[in-house]
Amino acid sequence: MSADRATAPERRMWAGRFVTAFLVWAAVTAVAYWRGNQPRPGLVALFVAAGAGTIWLFLDASLLRGPTRWTTRSAEPYRQPGQDPRLDLLTRVVGQHLDAKEVGGGLHKHLSALADQRLVARYGVSAVADPERAAELMGPELARFVASTHPYPRLTLDQIDVLVSRIEAL
Repeated sequence: MSADRATAPERRMWAGRFVTAFLVWAAVTAVAYWRGNQPRPGLVALFVAAGAGTIWLFLDASLLRGPTRWTTRSAEPYRQPGQDPRLDLLTRVVGQHLDAKEVGGGLHKHLSALADQRLVARYGVSAVADPERAAELMGPELARFVASTHPYPRLTLDQIDVLVSRIEAL
């Protein structure tokens, strides 16, 4: 017996499916005529075939797979290491700050927001709502940086490293 021929149980299954679909089509068409409607047999056959095909696909897929088991926590990270979009953004902002002719407020805005997020998450203190308490927690160099206004000073990579280290220590 060649591999492309269906086995006897598969033939019986498909024959039963087609006979069932035909009987559903015949019943729907007969009931429609009996109720005084003028059904289009071809269109009714198309709807029955679409419904039967969907049901068969669902049944075949569910029989092959078995029940789905949902895990509460994935062992794999959602992103590969080094693909954190916030880290990519901060890397670009630092690069722009170091390469720019004129210093803009991008680095100040992002580092200040990051420091404020850390303060709120760790201590429940916002630099906007309670600047005195936030300044105590941030330390003098970070507090001076956050409180600075335009025009912002150009920072070296070492100065940026000190600020980022202080934010990480919050």
